[in-house]
Amino acid sequence: MKAKSTAVIVLLLVVAGGVVSFFTIHHPDSSSIPSSSSSSSTSREASSTRGEAITSSSPTPSDSVSEILLYNSGGTFTVLGHHQSDSAYSMAEAYTPDASLMVSPFVWNMKVADGYVNMTYDGPTLNVDINMTHFQKITPSIGVNGYPGVMYGQECWFPFAGRTVESPLLELPAPVESLPYTDSCLSYSLWLDKGSIDDFSYDIWMSQDPNTTYLKFPDVEIMIWLYHQEEITSKYFVNEGTFTVPGVVNGTPENMTFSVYVLPHTGSGDGWIGVYYVSQQEMEGKVTVPLTTMVQGSFPFMEKIFKNMNESTYYLDAVQVGMEFNNDSAGTALMGYSLYNWTIQVG
Repeated sequence: MKAKSTAVIVLLLVVAGGVVSFFTIHHPDSSSIPSSSSSSSTSREASSTRGEAITSSSPTPSDSVSEILLYNSGGTFTVLGHHQSDSAYSMAEAYTPDASLMVSPFVWNMKVADGYVNMTYDGPTLNVDINMTHFQKITPSIGVNGYPGVMYGQECWFPFAGRTVESPLLELPAPVESLPYTDSCLSYSLWLDKGSIDDFSYDIWMSQDPNTTYLKFPDVEIMIWLYHQEEITSKYFVNEGTFTVPGVVNGTPENMTFSVYVLPHTGSGDGWIGVYYVSQQEMEGKVTVPLTTMVQGSFPFMEKIFKNMNESTYYLDAVQVGMEFNNDSAGTALMGYSLYNWTIQVG
């Protein structure tokens, strides 16, 4: 996500009859998505290339693996974001079998628009339906309208400014250097009519002070683009090579290769550092990535620009999942996604 401005209006939605956990849209049939359990890859070594190999310092998985289930426990509720009601930053909390998630449409670059972002938990599925016209951006030079999604962990800054209920298997904030081995598995589908899907991604936050209320250098944002239509072309992003990790895509173990870009400062001269893992394939369905490996593996790339980066001084604060989207030339954005399941395997 890019630099954010404007005032925040937070609406806490109280859900009758049971609280929630994942978004679904009516377009794809969720019955075609596999169940929540996922295979583990047999190889856990990650490699990167830019003239030399960078060795991951991630811990290896233990013999026993436990899962954190991050999908709605029951009930149905909707969070709406639209200009007329000044609800671009509406927020709710969805309760899952093992924790909770913060939910927000987070249309942070909307100056004015007709229509809405509708985020509905229907049982365990989160359906995100974007239907907006005449979209005008706060910052027209930025090709992103917003990032509707969910958050696990703690963010003391805008827009969530809070902490979710957490599993004892992964309590955040946590020191980066002592993170347990984790795999993160998403089951999702995407649909597009008008506009563009910039990326369907993880948005991961690290800080040296987990209680900070204002992000700045040397805080870190890591984005993992599993699917993207946007290409990174800005001269401000430094291409630092590639990073290959073992993963599982729709039941098949495979090596995933990501192009890696570092944005030294996001938004301003004292802005936070951005690390972008951009998939070299467009992944959709059920996708497992080695989360700890990619978080810890970001430091060698940042050290190519900032020589004094040290993971021992950082905390992993929060992990978000969502979709950055953009309107077409007529100002229309008609698209969405369904998130059927999110599990984090710890072992």
